[in-house]
Amino acid sequence: MGCDGGTIPKRDELVRQKKKAEIKDKNAANMAKWRHCTLKHDTLKRPIVVDAHGLLYNKDAILEYLLDRMQFEHGPSYIKKMKDVKELQLTENPAFKSNHNDLGNEYLDVYSSPFICPLTGLEMNGKYKFCAIWTCGCVLSDRALRSVNNNNTTNEKLSCPKCGEEYSSNDDIIILNPENDDIILMEERRQRLNINQKKNGSTKRKLPETEEDTNSKKTKIDSTANTDVPSSSSSTTNKKVSTSKVSTSKVVSTNKSTSEKTSIQQDPTTSVLYKSLFTTSDAAKQKEKNKAHWITYNPLYF
Repeated sequence: MGCDGGTIPKRDELVRQKKKAEIKDKNAANMAKWRHCTLKHDTLKRPIVVDAHGLLYNKDAILEYLLDRMQFEHGPSYIKKMKDVKELQLTENPAFKSNHNDLGNEYLDVYSSPFICPLTGLEMNGKYKFCAIWTCGCVLSDRALRSVNNNNTTNEKLSCPKCGEEYSSNDDIIILNPENDDIILMEERRQRLNINQKKNGSTKRKLPETEEDTNSKKTKIDSTANTDVPSSSSSTTNKKVSTSKVSTSKVVSTNKSTSEKTSIQQDPTTSVLYKSLFTTSDAAKQKEKNKAHWITYNPLYF
């Protein structure tokens, strides 16, 4: 059927091929990462914070997430308190125009960013790798940090080129919006820091003994050693005397209890109605006398 009227079908119309994967727009992806909050997808506004994975958030969004986690289905589970994020110290871009026209009659620069690197002047738009220092929160380009680190001979402690605060080159540098292998590096860094925090917490709980504590323990041991210890024979005799007293007191108490056992009919504290419930009462005895001799229910022998 078909192909009438002189139509010439193409191969694509007759042969089904696999659908190609959709190509994402890089400009839209960069704008979503670098200009919008990862949690609520709002535009990034100061104060801006970063987590251990290098993702950017609005501080207000993190506060709302910590107050009510049920509002966010896909929230970061590793953020449990405000110490898990760090507020960023960003450098504003003086050439950035925030009030631009979206009507289409004006050129819109997609790669313009409201923040730049304070050393190199590179815009924080996704084209260049940017890093944040966890100790101070300053944001610099990776190119600037590498140039500063190459000039320093010591690798253990480095100083921030913007504020001068010290940081370590391994654990205090966070890559913003990491990709590919950088994501694995940030995850390894977070796990390593969690292990170190647990170790530090366990060592803080075990307080070291001071010299005063050891001296007090020694004095207690000396005082106990100087006290007179009674002989074993006297201790055994005292134990025997105490056990004999206990046994005699028990016997006396049991004898008293057996001798003091009396009928409930002689108890002046109980009422007459309560006494009549028992077979030892006068009414129960009269009933037993009036019964026939062949009734064996509850026989009484007086």
